[in-house]
Amino acid sequence: MLRIVVVGGGAAGLELVTRLGRNKRHEVMLIEPSSHHFWKPRLHEIAAGTFDAELDSVSYFQHAECNGYTHIQDAMTGLNRDTKTISLRGTMNNETTLQYDHLVMAVGAVSNDFQTPGVSEHCLFLDSSGQAQKAWQHVKQQLKATGTRHISIVGAGATGVELAAELAKVSRKLQRYRQASEFKITLIEAAERVLPGSPECMSNKVKTALEKQGITVLTNTRVQRADAGKLVTSENEIISADLQIWAAGIKCAEWLTKLDGLETNRLNQLIVKSTLQSSLDNSIFVIGDNAQCTQPDGSFVPPRAQAANQAATHLAKQFNRLLKNKPLQPFIYHDGGMVVAVGHDNAVGTLMNNKLVLKGSLIRNLYDTIFRLHQRVLFSWGRVTALVVLKRIKCMLNPYYKGF
Repeated sequence: MLRIVVVGGGAAGLELVTRLGRNKRHEVMLIEPSSHHFWKPRLHEIAAGTFDAELDSVSYFQHAECNGYTHIQDAMTGLNRDTKTISLRGTMNNETTLQYDHLVMAVGAVSNDFQTPGVSEHCLFLDSSGQAQKAWQHVKQQLKATGTRHISIVGAGATGVELAAELAKVSRKLQRYRQASEFKITLIEAAERVLPGSPECMSNKVKTALEKQGITVLTNTRVQRADAGKLVTSENEIISADLQIWAAGIKCAEWLTKLDGLETNRLNQLIVKSTLQSSLDNSIFVIGDNAQCTQPDGSFVPPRAQAANQAATHLAKQFNRLLKNKPLQPFIYHDGGMVVAVGHDNAVGTLMNNKLVLKGSLIRNLYDTIFRLHQRVLFSWGRVTALVVLKRIKCMLNPYYKGF
């Protein structure tokens, strides 16, 4: 029996330990300092006060007990490849070490401020549930203020787009009851269009949907500096705001570059072979946003939730092959399209290898289904069905906005 230690309880890490733990062929341990799992593509809903934490979050301790793995609520601080041990820091700052046979790094990525002056001091981020909850506290204060409040969001990728649309919907809903201030939202993107990594047709549809909601979209606009209450662009334009949120670019944590010589790139991602093994150590695997994995055509696996899901599924099968002394197979990513929510009841998505772009409530249902598929891996269809029914009942009885 192998001892497999997985660091990081995001979508990739949690799905992997769930699959491995249920097989009962390995001793599986999850290293994750948080107590609950939140699906990262929905962090914008936490920041907007519309996320149902009671139904849609997962307790690691409870889930571990039900699925045959161990959750250790510590943070990884170091690695010794010679002794095959990792260093951990607990909640009381106590230092321990843990032995492994195979180590899986699945710590994800964070926003990239590109070393822009003032960003870390004057902008909020949405890289974790804790940061999203902190943003929600600020959003709630703005909603309870009087008059018009200005919010600037830097980065028109999926997170920035979805946050802008969700905040606009919340503001309109509460305005109907005269209970909140009016939000004026500005979405700022350095590239020439929103969702620069998506097909142009999709970008245009998303931009149109955002503008219909009263959101100001600024493209070809690079932020040069962030100050208290304002952003300064490269053209020395001042964009004033009561709240500033940074959702531009990705990189990985700096500590990944200090893991006993493991190879990293300029974004601090760990470089892996096609088998998802570290380029320098075959006993260390990397999945999710913190991996630079090259595909046969020379492209890299994109930092998307579906890529994390596919990598977790693939790696679970590879550990079973290791038990049978079979060679590892390469990981090939299959692009299933992209779906972006532009409000609580609307979404835009690409299908059929980006040949078809659709929008509307049906695509929003598809967006929700992707989340339910993630839950299906963690639980079962029976429990997921029960969660869907309970959520529909709660939506009928409770207000859309859960933060007031």
